[in-house]
Amino acid sequence: MTESSSSEPSFCRHSNRADEFLMALPSDVAAKLWGVSKAPTNVLIETEDGRKFIVFVSEAKGMFFLFNGWSDIVTHLGLKTGCFVIFTPLDSTSFRLTYFVNGVSSTCFWTSMLPTASHFTVIPDCILPKSHDYTFTDLISTIFLGNKEFHVKVETFNGKVCFTAGIDVIVTQYQLEAGSYFLFTKWFGHSFHLRIFGKNGLEMNFDVVHVDDADIAPIDSVQDVALRPVAEQANGHIIRFVRMVADYFRLPDDVSRKAKLDLGLKNITIRLLHLNPQKEFPNGTRREKRVKGYRYALRRWSRFMNIAGIKVGDTIYFCFDEIEHVLSVERVVSHVNLS
Repeated sequence: MTESSSSEPSFCRHSNRADEFLMALPSDVAAKLWGVSKAPTNVLIETEDGRKFIVFVSEAKGMFFLFNGWSDIVTHLGLKTGCFVIFTPLDSTSFRLTYFVNGVSSTCFWTSMLPTASHFTVIPDCILPKSHDYTFTDLISTIFLGNKEFHVKVETFNGKVCFTAGIDVIVTQYQLEAGSYFLFTKWFGHSFHLRIFGKNGLEMNFDVVHVDDADIAPIDSVQDVALRPVAEQANGHIIRFVRMVADYFRLPDDVSRKAKLDLGLKNITIRLLHLNPQKEFPNGTRREKRVKGYRYALRRWSRFMNIAGIKVGDTIYFCFDEIEHVLSVERVVSHVNLS
């Protein structure tokens, strides 16, 4: 995996025809690289094969372009429309250039995030270990993003091997926008490092981003906690909430409503994303009458706790997908007895 040896940000470009003659720097790149000062007149670009090129920088209407000298790089590397290029700063005026033809470069591949409800990523055949039969056996891949680790399911979908369940967790936790770019670098086995570039082309730094660190209020009674979420966040068709485990579990009203339990839906799908391998199974619900209306709970909660490996007092981070009717356990924080 190519990493910057500078504190300057890496950036990418999905090239179009005009980029074969002059390369437009993505918006905000100049400000990130050179601040409010004027851009340098030229930069040094080193390709993966060790060749070095001096490329002049021009400005027009507030935009910066790699101009004279850039066409030499295009010719040398055979870059075409649709190529994906990454500029990794060595310092503020020199860069190492990595390029991808047909989406793949050695052990890496890239994809852009589409504006769809379900997120999955096709893995190129040349990236996959040849020893595994992906048509019959599903498996779990470990994806490292910044200082976090995610478990993502790998399965065959419409004849293609894809990352499926778990990619949506990354998208929702980091609130990624359609048009962002994913760069996967194979590590060992079915493990990958992931770099993400925003719509503006700048690489996003997730080492300083903390997810799932909800502020949990002091809890005096485990039994009371099951009646209310400790923290709750709605994000499109995704609802996230945090609960401390009691000896029963009632669904938040928003989840009950969006799961359409009042319309007769009895089962929802449970996904245990915190396990390796992950597990999935259907789980029944029951309706409990209260003074005004009804509330809903999961059946066979003790079985759920046993399968998930959780205990009373643990804190669970849940995610509910209202479209797929899937309740996922994303993270479990074990209870610590301080007495």
